[in-house]
Formats: sequence, structure tokens, C-alpha cells
Amino acid sequence: MTKQEKQDLQLIVYRMDEADKKVESLHKEFKNDLQELHSDIKFIKENLFNPENGLWAETKLNSQFRKNTTMWRGIIGGGLIAALVESFWGMFTN
Repeated sequence: MTKQEKQDLQLIVYRMDEADKKVESLHKEFKNDLQELHSDIKFIKENLFNPENGLWAETKLNSQFRKNTTMWRGIIGGGLIAALVESFWGMFTN
């Protein structure tokens, strides 16, 4: 090997070492970013889908409220319609 080839080989080895260092630093950054992402997803999962105290629990409470109001709307609405029909029936039959 000539002197120039040795220098070229040393330059190639140096560049490969630098590339390895960059890859290692990227691994560290990605590991930190993925850990933060994992904690964010865990927070969302716990607060959104927890059936005891998350948003899911509030949705269940809201649906229970809707069931209760639907029952009363049916009873009151039926009574109101019956009263209106009776009053109109009385106006037309007299």
C-alpha cells in the first residue's frame, strides 16, 4: 500500500467512527423522546379509558343522566299530549 492509500484508509476509518458517534447520539435522543412519548401515551390511556375516574367514567355518568331524563320526558310528554288532545277534543265536540 502506498502512503496515499494509507491516508485514504485512515480518513475512511475516521469518518466511519464519526458516523458511529452520530448514530449513538441519535439512539440516545430517540430513547429519551420515546420515553417521553410513552409517558404521554400512558397519561392519555389512564385518563381517557380508566372506568373509575377518567373521561370514560364521566361519559358513563352522562349516559345514565340521559337515561333518567328520557324516562321523564316520555312520561311528561305523554301527559302533555293527552291534556292537549283532551282540550282540543272538548273544543270540537261542544
